[in-house]
Amino acid sequence: MNLRPPMATTLACTLLVCLAFLHLRWGEVPMDASDWWAALWGTGGPSPLHATILWEVRMPRMLTAASAGVLLGWLGMLLQTWFRNPLAGPGVLGITSGGSLGVALAVLAGLTAPTWVAASAGCLTVLVLIAAAAKRFVSPVTTLVFGLMVSYAVGSAVTLLQASASAESLQSFIFWGMGTFGKSTLWQAGSLGALVLVSALWVVRRSGWLDTWTLGEDMAQTMGVPSAQFQGELLLLSGIVVGWVTSLCGPLAFLGLATPHVHRFFSKARSHRAMMGGVAMWGAVLALLSDGVVRVTDAGGAHWPLNAVLALFGAPVVVAVLWKRTIDWS
Repeated sequence: MNLRPPMATTLACTLLVCLAFLHLRWGEVPMDASDWWAALWGTGGPSPLHATILWEVRMPRMLTAASAGVLLGWLGMLLQTWFRNPLAGPGVLGITSGGSLGVALAVLAGLTAPTWVAASAGCLTVLVLIAAAAKRFVSPVTTLVFGLMVSYAVGSAVTLLQASASAESLQSFIFWGMGTFGKSTLWQAGSLGALVLVSALWVVRRSGWLDTWTLGEDMAQTMGVPSAQFQGELLLLSGIVVGWVTSLCGPLAFLGLATPHVHRFFSKARSHRAMMGGVAMWGAVLALLSDGVVRVTDAGGAHWPLNAVLALFGAPVVVAVLWKRTIDWS
């Protein structure tokens, strides 16, 4: 389905605004309109409880979900361009599992490092391995299989760490692995927003390189793209983004992989500068929608994990991509 750009943008913006408003307005603690407005703007002597819930619980959760959706959506777009593979993404290629290993070393093995440093280091290490594999293997499918094998190997290492961990640290790691947007503070959510700004500036600045890279690495180098510098910058940005998001929210599944394809369902734009706005909005929409389902199930006592909900939304998108490419190849 390809809507005209204004219609697709209007749809994404409307969904984003509505979901963000619902995240701030609805919750287990009821607030009438006047109490909510007073807590939001600090006018009319707002209740301390309402102000605390809004600014220390709901606002950070909403901002974290939206920012993580934007960042992972952009990262999926960048990795799919870099590998020229529509199934590339931080989860499928094992990058997220590298962050999980880093956090497992910090939480389960007692490594003296902050979780975000450990997660970033793990993600960056796997990215370097994937980059080396991409240079060696001609077929992108082979690179994808290599990434999956790395993911399995890293998962085995994490399992071994879990087997020897204490009950308290094991419980903490398992809950972290389910994924959540609800553990961030306001300053941590703000740091994700700052990372969104940095990533946006990089994508805008390197949009010409990204567009040229879609023609192939040899053609890109012929047209003046410095391959080593481009890949080095992309590796560094990807490691920082996935590491920070993973440390705050857990190893989120499918969000980075599915978001660019959701955007392509509604738009024919292929320029990265033209795509980044739509990918950002749909990434935030998918993240907020998934977290909304989690909050509804929590209120009903079901307690669905965030990663399970993301899989329910993301897996059909991946199947649709595979089906379409199968038809094209045949």
